[in-house]
Amino acid sequence: MDFTNQWHYLLAMAPEIVLIGFAIGLLLFGVSRDKSKDSMKNRDLGWIALLGVTVSAFGNGWLYASASSSSQGIVTVDTYSLLANWILLLSLAMVILISVPYVERQKLQAPEYFALLMFGTVGLMVMSASLDLMLIFIGLEIASISIYALVAIDQRSSRGAEAGLKYFLLGAFSTGIFLYGVALIYGATSSVNLVAIADTFVDGQSNELMLLVGTIMLAVGFCFKVSVVPFHMWTPDAYEGAPLPVTAYMSVAVKSGAFLTFYRVFSVYLEGAHHSWSEVLWGLSILTMVGANLIALTQNNIKRLLAYSGIAHSGYLLMTLVANNATSQSGLLFYLTAYVLSSLGLFAGIVFVSNQSETNVDVENYSGLGVNYPFIAFALTVFLLSLGGFPGTGGFIGKVLILQGSLESGHISLAVALVLSTLISYGYYLRIVWLMWMKDPLAQDADNPSSPTVVPMILQLLLVFTLVSVIYLGLLPGQWIEFVESIAIAK
Repeated sequence: MDFTNQWHYLLAMAPEIVLIGFAIGLLLFGVSRDKSKDSMKNRDLGWIALLGVTVSAFGNGWLYASASSSSQGIVTVDTYSLLANWILLLSLAMVILISVPYVERQKLQAPEYFALLMFGTVGLMVMSASLDLMLIFIGLEIASISIYALVAIDQRSSRGAEAGLKYFLLGAFSTGIFLYGVALIYGATSSVNLVAIADTFVDGQSNELMLLVGTIMLAVGFCFKVSVVPFHMWTPDAYEGAPLPVTAYMSVAVKSGAFLTFYRVFSVYLEGAHHSWSEVLWGLSILTMVGANLIALTQNNIKRLLAYSGIAHSGYLLMTLVANNATSQSGLLFYLTAYVLSSLGLFAGIVFVSNQSETNVDVENYSGLGVNYPFIAFALTVFLLSLGGFPGTGGFIGKVLILQGSLESGHISLAVALVLSTLISYGYYLRIVWLMWMKDPLAQDADNPSSPTVVPMILQLLLVFTLVSVIYLGLLPGQWIEFVESIAIAK
């Protein structure tokens, strides 16, 4: 696929086009609704959305026949972008499954809800496959606007409206910085095409000062999206105010899509200025790892705790950009896979404990969970240990690869910071585990909503799938490591 024909672009964007078609179909299907059958229709819309994800996944698999390691257009079909699509589509599918009972119980606007999830994923997929800074910006805006609306989609929640407004205002500010960075890079190199920008480093024809400032501003825009300290201010409030499945989506899909794009842009096409921006990201990585884990120790709300946990994981992943070698690329892809599976499994359990609502979201509400629901407690324990990087889980192998990549590049300080911050994280991860297994269940009263009694089949299947996957990646990681090592980025 050499993009000499306009049809090549349509073929390259086939997974995104399928999602757009199904999202528009959901909106049209939801226009005329029988109020007496809202519950059934909401459930049907969820399954239609899942069908769209499945068809898009088939399209993504079909593109492997056209995968290439060369870059000739403004988008690329390389194995890196195809793997990014798999991660994003898996995240979307699992969030849809988590959302079906939640949307039905909370009576959210199902057509708009599922369509926005799909539009947000389209934006992230466009970002990860783009070779043009303006196209990355367009994908970023598609994803961002969708998430702003999703955070505040529950019109009855004043906290959700506040979180959506804060996210929108800070997001608009960071978008301006990102776009200004694109403008400066264009001024320095006379191009927004990443391949042409990379060539200017070889030719030495760019304005170095303008290019450096533009690169730093571009990094600020990405750091906001992946919640790197000190650009994380929106994250705890947005996570706490958003509906639980939306929090799960932001935690995994938005972080994955933004980091995959971040890595492609900086570690491949802006590698010529690595000596300039790597020092900045080195400091941000350490600050993010240590600071976020320390703040997480003080949190009692499970959503805010996981917000700071996610910020800390951004610090770990930022190490792969600083190290910038083949091992760190494998570490990024392996760690994102383990992180997505662990986080989505964890959120599936949280949605169950909260009874498909926004109740029981304090850490204390997990007291005695192992007594009443041993399987749920066991699964959550494994997911928490994986996020903490405990041996035998996928998270442990991912951290080992990141550590190895940092040591190969001589960044011993980053490796030490990762180990120390991981030890700090056990303070809040094991606190939840201790509450689930060592404390008695909370007494039920009028002020404490009753706990759920039946585990929905959807959540059971999600927990089994994620649990098996996380343990498999921890005990038998060889095949997936070989696969991510074979991933090539178009240059």
